Formats: sequence, structure tokens, C-alpha cells
Amino acid sequence: MPIFYFTYGSEGHPYYGGWTEVEAPDSNAACAAFRAYHPDQTKGLLNCSYVYDETSFRRTVMSGPAGNFGRRCHETITLQRKPVQ
Repeated sequence: MPIFYFTYGSEGHPYYGGWTEVEAPDSNAACAAFRAYHPDQTKGLLNCSYVYDETSFRRTVMSGPAGNFGRRCHETITLQRKPVQ
């Protein structure tokens, strides 16, 4: 399942720097899962700096050893679907 990276800035977000990883089938599901834990502070605007898919995130300097504002992953949110037997 794809991983989406919700990055944080220096103020006004749930964390200082770093990011949250959300494992979800698509970006819409990832945003819904993120909002369940970090509701919008302003209606319609995600409570983060930016959202990257895995390929785009790997191209940024944030994915390197220095991270984002010196921080790295704060948490992982995973969507799972288990069939009932």
C-alpha cells in the first residue's frame, strides 16, 4: 500500500518539523485518516505544511539524514481492512 508523507513546519502544526507517514490506498484516504488524528485548524486546510507521495518525498532533502527541521517521522497511521470470516 502506498505511503504518504504529511510534513510539518516550524509552528502552528501538531509537531515541530518532521512528518507523519500515512499508509493508505490513495491520497484521499490518506488525507481522511490524517484528519481523524489531526483535524483541520482552518476548515478545508490540512493541519500540515505539505503532503508528498513516496516518490516525491524521496526526492526532497527531508528524506536525508538531517530530516525536516532536524526531526524525522513522528508517527505512522495505517489503514487496514480485514475481512470478516
